[in-house]
Amino acid sequence: MVMRRGLPPVAVLATSVLLCAGGGLTLAYGLSGDPMGSLLPPWSLVPYGALYLLLAWAVVRGHGWGRVLLLILCGVGAALAVTRMVQGTVLAGMPWLGWPVIYAALVSTPSARAWFRRAPESAEDAFFDPMRGPREETQNTPPRVRREDATDDEE
Repeated sequence: MVMRRGLPPVAVLATSVLLCAGGGLTLAYGLSGDPMGSLLPPWSLVPYGALYLLLAWAVVRGHGWGRVLLLILCGVGAALAVTRMVQGTVLAGMPWLGWPVIYAALVSTPSARAWFRRAPESAEDAFFDPMRGPREETQNTPPRVRREDATDDEE
């Protein structure tokens, strides 16, 4: 059974668009071999960019694991930004600190949190989504047994 969901809230759409743009640029820089001033080697930008594109898809679909993973990556990004500030000047790390803060703020709005709490779009999504667990239809509930000696009035 597929449940139709409405459009995601503006904060979720904005997060997804920013993730697509950032992931696409990161992927392009990784493929070009330009580290774009990153502390990471250029080859590591390819899976990092692909991960951000996957997160954009997960966020717009309302998968709870996507929000959790995004918040974890925001923490990693903030740590890398602080490292950059300690190694260089404070101004050098400010742009790198801004993006994790923006992502975390957008997915932490009340409307975004409500989007991630809604029912998934299909039973398969719920089965593979550890943040939501199985849907009611897929839980092991004993079938209702009809007694042979019961009449229609007793039921």
